[in-house]
Amino acid sequence: MSAALTSVDRYLTFKGIDFDGQANRMLERIESHTRNVDNLFWTYFYKRRNATNGARCDDLLLLASFVNQIRELFEEHDDEIGLAWLDQLENECF
Repeated sequence: MSAALTSVDRYLTFKGIDFDGQANRMLERIESHTRNVDNLFWTYFYKRRNATNGARCDDLLLLASFVNQIRELFEEHDDEIGLAWLDQLENECF
């Protein structure tokens, strides 16, 4: 991998950043912790993600909008990988 792809400055270019891939893996990670959980916030989160009318966010905007709740979820589950991915997403994409 070239040095240009390993050191990305999002303020100069978004080239080389896999927004969709990062968002997808983050959503899968969130789902692994929230599947079958009776929680009003996560119900709302998925409702916003899957909305067919009204307010619907694309995945990246959805994640950016709720970064604090996502961080709290990963901290509650001692999910160091999820936290690292969230930091990467924040640094490269938000």
